[in-house]
Amino acid sequence: MRKISLLLSLTMILMLLSSCGTIYQKIKYSNKDIEISNPCEGEEIDFKLISLIGDKDEQTMVLNCRFINRNVNKDIRVRNFMAYDTEGVAHNTSRSNEYKALTDKKVNFSIDVPGKVVPKKVKKMAVIAFDIDDCHIEMRNVPIIWKKIKKEDK
Repeated sequence: MRKISLLLSLTMILMLLSSCGTIYQKIKYSNKDIEISNPCEGEEIDFKLISLIGDKDEQTMVLNCRFINRNVNKDIRVRNFMAYDTEGVAHNTSRSNEYKALTDKKVNFSIDVPGKVVPKKVKKMAVIAFDIDDCHIEMRNVPIIWKKIKKEDK
Protein backbone atom coordinates (compact mmCIF):
# COMPACT_ATOMS: atom_id res chain seq x y z
CA MET A 1 0.00 0.00 0.00
CA ARG A 2 2.90 2.35 0.77
CA LYS A 3 4.42 1.72 -2.63
CA ILE A 4 1.18 2.62 -4.39
CA SER A 5 0.81 5.82 -2.33
CA LEU A 6 4.41 6.77 -3.04
CA LEU A 7 3.97 6.08 -6.76
CA LEU A 8 0.80 8.19 -6.92
CA SER A 9 2.49 11.02 -5.02
CA LEU A 10 5.48 11.01 -7.36
CA THR A 11 3.20 11.00 -10.40
CA MET A 12 1.29 14.02 -9.10
CA ILE A 13 4.50 15.90 -8.32
CA LEU A 14 5.85 15.23 -11.85
CA MET A 15 2.59 16.43 -13.40
CA LEU A 16 2.73 19.62 -11.35
CA LEU A 17 6.34 20.27 -12.31
CA SER A 18 5.63 19.76 -16.01
CA SER A 19 2.75 22.25 -15.93
CA CYS A 20 4.84 24.86 -14.08
CA GLY A 21 6.61 25.81 -17.34
CA THR A 22 3.30 26.81 -18.92
CA ILE A 23 2.25 28.76 -15.83
CA TYR A 24 5.66 30.47 -15.76
CA GLN A 25 5.26 31.56 -19.40
CA LYS A 26 1.81 33.04 -18.71
CA ILE A 27 3.04 34.91 -15.65
CA LYS A 28 6.08 36.20 -17.52
CA TYR A 29 4.02 37.63 -20.39
CA SER A 30 1.42 39.23 -18.17
CA ASN A 31 4.32 41.20 -16.67
CA LYS A 32 3.52 44.91 -16.30
CA ASP A 33 7.14 45.85 -17.14
CA ILE A 34 6.56 45.26 -20.86
CA GLU A 35 5.70 48.53 -22.57
CA ILE A 36 3.87 48.29 -25.91
CA SER A 37 3.27 51.38 -28.03
CA ASN A 38 0.63 51.07 -30.77
CA PRO A 39 -0.77 54.41 -31.99
CA CYS A 40 -3.22 52.60 -34.33
CA GLU A 41 -4.96 50.56 -31.62
CA GLY A 42 -8.74 50.40 -31.95
CA GLU A 43 -8.88 52.27 -35.25
CA GLU A 44 -6.77 50.35 -37.74
CA ILE A 45 -4.72 47.53 -36.18
CA ASP A 46 -4.90 45.89 -32.75
CA PHE A 47 -1.65 44.20 -31.77
CA LYS A 48 -0.80 41.54 -29.17
CA LEU A 49 2.57 40.13 -28.12
CA ILE A 50 2.31 36.37 -27.66
CA SER A 51 5.89 35.38 -26.78
CA LEU A 52 9.58 35.80 -27.44
CA ILE A 53 11.06 32.30 -27.46
CA GLY A 54 14.81 31.70 -27.42
CA ASP A 55 16.50 28.45 -28.41
CA LYS A 56 19.28 27.82 -25.87
CA ASP A 57 21.27 25.54 -28.14
CA GLU A 58 21.06 27.63 -31.32
CA GLN A 59 21.16 30.97 -29.40
CA THR A 60 18.43 32.36 -31.66
CA MET A 61 15.03 33.92 -30.95
CA VAL A 62 11.56 33.94 -32.50
CA LEU A 63 9.01 36.68 -31.81
CA ASN A 64 5.38 35.44 -31.92
CA CYS A 65 2.63 38.03 -32.26
CA ARG A 66 -0.94 38.60 -33.40
CA PHE A 67 -2.77 41.48 -35.04
CA ILE A 68 -6.37 42.20 -35.92
CA ASN A 69 -7.21 44.37 -38.92
CA ARG A 70 -9.99 46.82 -37.98
CA ASN A 71 -10.12 48.27 -41.50
CA VAL A 72 -11.31 46.82 -44.84
CA ASN A 73 -9.93 43.46 -46.07
CA LYS A 74 -6.41 43.93 -47.40
CA ASP A 75 -2.91 42.53 -47.59
CA ILE A 76 -0.78 43.85 -44.73
CA ARG A 77 3.01 43.94 -44.68
CA VAL A 78 5.10 43.43 -41.55
CA ARG A 79 8.45 45.14 -42.18
CA ASN A 80 11.34 47.25 -40.85
CA PHE A 81 12.15 44.98 -37.91
CA MET A 82 14.70 46.41 -35.50
CA ALA A 83 15.66 45.25 -32.01
CA TYR A 84 18.29 45.86 -29.36
CA ASP A 85 19.15 43.41 -26.62
CA THR A 86 20.16 44.43 -23.10
CA GLU A 87 23.84 44.24 -24.13
CA GLY A 88 23.23 46.98 -26.73
CA VAL A 89 23.62 44.70 -29.78
CA ALA A 90 21.39 45.53 -32.77
CA HIS A 91 19.28 42.80 -34.41
CA ASN A 92 17.84 44.34 -37.59
CA THR A 93 16.45 43.01 -40.86
CA SER A 94 14.95 44.58 -43.95
CA ARG A 95 12.97 41.42 -44.77
CA SER A 96 9.19 41.82 -44.92
CA ASN A 97 6.25 39.42 -44.88
CA GLU A 98 2.78 39.93 -46.28
CA TYR A 99 -0.41 38.58 -44.68
CA LYS A 100 -4.00 38.50 -45.89
CA ALA A 101 -5.93 40.39 -43.21
CA LEU A 102 -9.69 40.12 -43.18
CA THR A 103 -11.69 42.62 -41.14
CA ASP A 104 -11.81 41.74 -37.40
CA LYS A 105 -9.99 38.39 -37.87
CA LYS A 106 -6.88 37.42 -35.91
CA VAL A 107 -3.65 36.96 -37.86
CA ASN A 108 -0.76 35.18 -36.10
CA PHE A 109 2.76 35.81 -37.32
CA SER A 110 6.34 35.08 -36.31
CA ILE A 111 9.56 36.96 -36.86
CA ASP A 112 12.96 35.28 -36.65
CA VAL A 113 15.14 37.73 -34.74
CA PRO A 114 18.42 38.01 -36.69
CA GLY A 115 21.71 37.32 -34.98
CA LYS A 116 22.70 35.21 -32.01
CA VAL A 117 22.90 35.99 -28.30
CA VAL A 118 24.26 34.29 -25.19
CA PRO A 119 21.27 33.09 -23.11
CA LYS A 120 23.02 33.59 -19.76
CA LYS A 121 23.76 37.25 -20.56
CA VAL A 122 20.58 38.31 -22.36
CA LYS A 123 17.35 37.74 -20.44
CA LYS A 124 15.23 40.32 -22.27
CA MET A 125 15.17 42.55 -25.31
CA ALA A 126 15.43 46.24 -24.43
CA VAL A 127 13.60 47.41 -27.58
CA ILE A 128 11.73 45.68 -30.41
CA ALA A 129 10.13 47.77 -33.14
CA PHE A 130 8.56 47.10 -36.54
CA ASP A 131 5.82 48.34 -38.86
CA ILE A 132 2.53 46.60 -39.49
CA ASP A 133 1.26 48.30 -42.63
CA ASP A 134 1.44 52.04 -41.76
CA CYS A 135 1.37 51.45 -38.00
CA HIS A 136 4.62 51.54 -35.99
CA ILE A 137 4.73 49.04 -33.10
CA GLU A 138 7.34 49.44 -30.36
CA MET A 139 7.91 47.19 -27.35
CA ARG A 140 10.32 47.63 -24.45
CA ASN A 141 11.62 45.22 -21.79
CA VAL A 142 10.38 42.04 -23.51
CA PRO A 143 11.52 38.95 -21.57
CA ILE A 144 12.94 36.00 -23.49
CA ILE A 145 11.72 32.50 -22.63
CA TRP A 146 14.87 30.43 -23.12
CA LYS A 147 14.37 26.73 -23.69
CA LYS A 148 15.77 23.85 -25.68
CA ILE A 149 13.79 23.48 -28.88
CA LYS A 150 13.76 20.06 -30.49
CA LYS A 151 14.45 19.92 -34.20
CA GLU A 152 11.07 18.21 -34.75
CA ASP A 153 9.33 21.29 -33.27
CA LYS A 154 10.80 23.66 -35.88
